[in-house]
Order: sequence, then C-alpha cells, then structure tokens
Amino acid sequence: MKLFLLTVCVASAGVAMAADLPKAEGILDRYVEVTGGRRNYEKRTNEYTSGTVTVPAAGVTGKVEMWAAAPGSRVEIVEMEGVGRIESGTDGVIAWENSAIMGPKIRSGLELRYHIRDALFNLPIHWRKVYRSAETVAAEKVEGVDCYRILMTPHEGKPETWYFDQETGYLVKMFKSSLTTMGEVNGEFVFRDYKDMDGLMMPVTQIQKAAQQEIIMKIDAVKPNIKMSKDRFTPPAEVKPLLGPPPAKKAL
Repeated sequence: MKLFLLTVCVASAGVAMAADLPKAEGILDRYVEVTGGRRNYEKRTNEYTSGTVTVPAAGVTGKVEMWAAAPGSRVEIVEMEGVGRIESGTDGVIAWENSAIMGPKIRSGLELRYHIRDALFNLPIHWRKVYRSAETVAAEKVEGVDCYRILMTPHEGKPETWYFDQETGYLVKMFKSSLTTMGEVNGEFVFRDYKDMDGLMMPVTQIQKAAQQEIIMKIDAVKPNIKMSKDRFTPPAEVKPLLGPPPAKKAL
C-alpha cells in the first residue's frame, strides 16, 4: 500500500544544515539500486503477491492476494474472519470496490484519480510520473534508525513524507493521505524485514496505522511475470451494473 498525521520538531541546527543534506533524487535513485537495480524493475511487467493480514486490536486475521501489471492495473482481494471478502481494483481507467459490508462501488472524481495513481506499476523507477517534486528536508532518527526525511509533492493531492534509512537506503516509513469510501484517511506506513523476493528486495512486513487501527500485512510470496487471464482486472459481476450500458456502436 498511506496517510498522515505528522508532528516533528527540528532543531535550528538541523535546519541550518539542510543545505548539506543529500539531494532527494539521489536518495530515491539509491533506493532503486539497493532494492535490485533499474534493470530488474524493468524486467517485471506484472506480479502476483500473497500474504496474511492481521488487525491485532480486534484479534482478526485474514488472507490477502494482489495482482498488478504495467502500466497501472491492480486488483486486491482480502478475506477477513468475521468481515468477509473485500475486493478493489483498477484497470487504469476505472476503479472499483466490492465488499461484503459496503457492497459494490465505482470510484469517481479525485478518489478515482488517487487510486489510479497508487496503482502505477514499478513506482520506484517511475515516481516522476506521480510527483512533481522531491526535497530532502531533514536528517532524524525514525523507528530506531537514522533516516533522511523527504517531502514528496504529487502533481495532485497532499504532500507525503517518506523516510529512508541513511545506512541501507531502504524506505522505512511513510506518511500519506488517501481517499476511500469513508472519505479522506490519514495514517502512517512502516516497512520492515526487507527480503529478496525473486530479484527485488521488498519489505515483507508492512504496518499500516490509520483511523485508530493498526493493520499488519506479512508477505509470503511474490511471483513476477506470471500468466494472467485477460479479464484479471475486469470488475466483478456485482460492480458491472454500476458501469452503465456500453456505448452504442455507430452504423457503418
């Protein structure tokens, strides 16, 4: 997966040294290199991810599956105990959601554009398509490690804050806002336990804190360049009626 509630105090000495901080573009380029290199990213045209998801406060667990493909298609299916099935996805043109609780929905307006943006495949090498600027604003300790704090400003939407480990170059934490069925949600994402997942280093533990809830996702497997059916990113039957009738064909 992104949201934000950030209160950070920066000493005047740190601000004075801001000009000496490494450029954000260099930090982002280094992340690409330490996680596998641009060539390995470019080799991937799609991928399948599976794992588990846990909500500790509720004592609820479940399974998650995700399919993604270039340039920007994605489907995610979550099966949670006591909650049921939650599906969401986009084919790069439309975005939808279907859950046992809220029912089917087609996203529109800014919410649609947010979800299409978030589905961009291989974001680390294509970040400029989403963000108009990146700026290193501080060096500080986050999650117990020395990090660089980068302000990522998207072409549309609110700025985001990303933290990269100064030593390893890995992404450690992110604050980001997202638009959902319930409206705008602010939260934080923590990325841990980087492992080689078929050629790319990925954080197999991802912790999301939002709306007074903590959700932990553990990735079990990532399979790149698999054979996917043509209708993998087609909305499910429950959603299709919301799309309306197809446009009438013009007579020849």
